[in-house]
Amino acid sequence: MESSSAFWNWNGRYVGYRVSDSLYSNDGHQIGHFAEGDEVYGDNGSYIGEVRSGNRLIANSSKKKWTRSSFVPQLLRNNLPGRPDVTPKDMLVGYEDFPAPRTVAL
Repeated sequence: MESSSAFWNWNGRYVGYRVSDSLYSNDGHQIGHFAEGDEVYGDNGSYIGEVRSGNRLIANSSKKKWTRSSFVPQLLRNNLPGRPDVTPKDMLVGYEDFPAPRTVAL
């Protein structure tokens, strides 16, 4: 497996990891695709958030209607262990938290 980066949402909940241009939950299910560098889009092409502060995911409310190409979610054979939650950050004005993996539509 390629090297990966772990991500947490703004409230400190572990979301998953990035492999190439895809975001996966720790059980190996693809929950998003990275486009425009650090923006994350769901399988239906809808914007679901972006990377801020290095390893945190947050959603810019003004981008909620942005879309990109849809994709068929993949399942990796190899998965990574979950990570413990981290300290929450104060929510930024004009943003909302990135959804936890169980609330992201697959």
